[in-house]
Amino acid sequence: MPIPVGGGFWRALGRNGALVAGYGLLAVHVGVVVGVAVALARDGLPYATERRLASLTIWSTVLLPLLALCFISIGELLRRARWGGASGHRAGTALPQGSVTVALRLLPVRWNVVWIVLAAAPAWLTLEYAVRDIGEPYVFRTHLETTLVVNGIFAAGALGAAVGALVKKVAWLRRRGGLVPDRGVGEAPDADLPGRRFWRSFGFRWRFDIWLCGFGVIGLWIGGLALRLATELAGARAAGGGFAAVGAVLMGVGLWATTQFWRTGEHLASAESAA
Repeated sequence: MPIPVGGGFWRALGRNGALVAGYGLLAVHVGVVVGVAVALARDGLPYATERRLASLTIWSTVLLPLLALCFISIGELLRRARWGGASGHRAGTALPQGSVTVALRLLPVRWNVVWIVLAAAPAWLTLEYAVRDIGEPYVFRTHLETTLVVNGIFAAGALGAAVGALVKKVAWLRRRGGLVPDRGVGEAPDADLPGRRFWRSFGFRWRFDIWLCGFGVIGLWIGGLALRLATELAGARAAGGGFAAVGAVLMGVGLWATTQFWRTGEHLASAESAA
């Protein structure tokens, strides 16, 4: 089945081209941030040069991760997905839904562990150096505090999503154990039951359980940053405790929700479009 939007471009680029472009953009972004950090850590640069370098990291943070995610997502779909027609689920929809479906090849659990490690490393590093730049010893003379915080939030969200995806996969495999879909998307015999509709929308269509895990770790990351700066910033201890508490609740609810995916009646390695 053709890709609905930009199919010609993505097919011409190919799965390998899309993945190379995506991971290449991520590598460029990491290189920009690390390179500027190393330059700013040295003394002797003019103030105007320091500000221009800091602006470069902000533009890189705003543009490159988002573009990289687009290329990587499409590349993985081209590499692992089998594209299908419309979903069989149409109950009570005022607007078209599920016009395109995909069934993906399920990756081994060890890859989820790799993603957790890859997300945890920048989450920890950005937290550590944000503390050192916002407060003493002002290692980058406060030029990178915004860049480090924003990138830390991105990394924390990715870490939470990766942890949620691991728990979701392990829980679903233990309950279902099927690696290959045994029917089409939206074709569960009891798909129109109220409970099934809720979990299908929550955990399958929109993956809100993974979003909750992501926002939960973001809350914990921001809370940790504020608590680390409590001796230097007024009110940071109270704010940090609040963010950490909310983050812990969101993470707990999200992790519990990931274990309920079996209620959707769908295969974990499948998806449908929103429209």
